[in-house]
Amino acid sequence: MKNVFKLLQKHSFLVFTDQLIFSGSNFLLAFLLARKLSISDFGFFSSVLIVTYLLVAICNALIVQPFQILAAKKFGKKSLGFVFQAAMLLILIFSLLIFSATFLPLSVLEVFWHHIFSIILFVSAYILQDFLRKILLITDRIQLLLFIDSIFILVFPLIAIQENLSPGKSLMIIGLVNCTASVPGIWYIIRNSDLNIKNSSLWKYYWNAGKWLVSASILQWFSSNFFTLAAGMYLGISALGALRLVQSFFGVINVILQTVENYYIPKTAKLYYQDQELIRKKMFKNMVQWMVVMGIVIGLFFVFSQPLIALLGGEKYREYGFVVKLVSILYVIIIYSYPTRISIRVLEQNKAFFIGYCISFLFSIMSFHFLLQFGGLYGAVAGLAINQILMIAYWKILLNKKKISLWT
Repeated sequence: MKNVFKLLQKHSFLVFTDQLIFSGSNFLLAFLLARKLSISDFGFFSSVLIVTYLLVAICNALIVQPFQILAAKKFGKKSLGFVFQAAMLLILIFSLLIFSATFLPLSVLEVFWHHIFSIILFVSAYILQDFLRKILLITDRIQLLLFIDSIFILVFPLIAIQENLSPGKSLMIIGLVNCTASVPGIWYIIRNSDLNIKNSSLWKYYWNAGKWLVSASILQWFSSNFFTLAAGMYLGISALGALRLVQSFFGVINVILQTVENYYIPKTAKLYYQDQELIRKKMFKNMVQWMVVMGIVIGLFFVFSQPLIALLGGEKYREYGFVVKLVSILYVIIIYSYPTRISIRVLEQNKAFFIGYCISFLFSIMSFHFLLQFGGLYGAVAGLAINQILMIAYWKILLNKKKISLWT
C-alpha cells in the first residue's frame, strides 16, 4: 500500500494523470458537441475555436514562452506577478478587438454577431485557463493543476442535458465552466506573487524574447490552420466541421505534444544552462519512448479510421473516414519534428523559429488554391504535411550549419 501511495505522489505520475484528464476532457467534448450539433453548427463552433487558437498562440509567444526560459534562469514573485497582469491585460485587449469586429461591414461576419457576447466569454475564459495551466505546469504546481482540470469535467453534464443545443449556448457553457475552473489558479498567483507591472527590465526581456516568437506564432497559426479555413471557404462549412472533427481525433496527441513542449523546454533549458549533458540525454531517451507510444496510437487511428469517426461523430461523418488516414500521416511527421522544435526553442534560436514559419506560410499562400481545387480535403492535409516538412528541414539545416546541439 505504501508503494502505491508513493507512486501517486510521484511528480511524473501526477503530470501524466493531469494530462490524461485534460486531454481526455477536450477529446470527449469535441465528440459530444459533434453529436449534439449539426455538421454546419459544429463547423461554426470550430471556426471560433480556430480563431481562439490564434489568440492563445499570441499569448503564449508574448508571455508564456519567455517565462519558460526566464523561470529556468531566475524565478521570483515579481516575474510571476508580471506575467499574470500582462496576461489579464492581453485578454482585455483581445475582448475589445473581438467586440470591435461587430462594426465591420462584412456580411460573412453576420452569423458571429448574434453570438458576440458568448464568443467573448468563451475566448477570454479559454485563454485564461490555458495561461494558468501552463504557468502552474512551469512552476510545478501539479496538484493544483489537477484540481483545476477536474473542475472542467462539469462541462459534460451541463452540455449533455441540453435538448436543443446551439453554438452560442455551447460557447457560453464552456466559457462559464472555464471561468469557474480558473478561480483556484488565480487565487494561487495573487497570493504568491508581487503584483507590480512597472518593471522595465522585465518589459525589455519580454520584448526581446517575444518579438520573434509572436511573429512566429501568428505564422504558425496560419500555416497550421490556413488550409483548414480555406477548405471551409472552398468546400463549404460542413467540410470545415468534418475536417475539424477528424483533427479532434488527434486532440489527445496534440495536447500531449504541447505538454511535452511546455514541460521539456523549461526542464531541458535548466539542464542545458547547468551543463548537465548526461541527464539531458536521458530526457531525450524518455521523449523518444513517448514518441513511439504516440506513434502506436496514431497507427490504431489509421487502421480503424471509419469505425472510429462513425462511433464518435455519428453515421453522418462516416464518409469522411479517409481523412483520418491522411491526418495520421501528418501527425507522424509532426511527432518526428519535436526534438528539433524543442532544440530551436531552448537554444533561443527565435529568429530561426520565425523564419521557419515564414517558409511554411509562403508555401501555403502559393499552393492552397491548386491543392484545394484539384485535391479537395486530400490537398488540404497534403498542404499541412508539406508545411511541417519544410520547417523541420530548415531548422535541421540551420542547427547543423551552426554546429549547435541540445541532445548530444
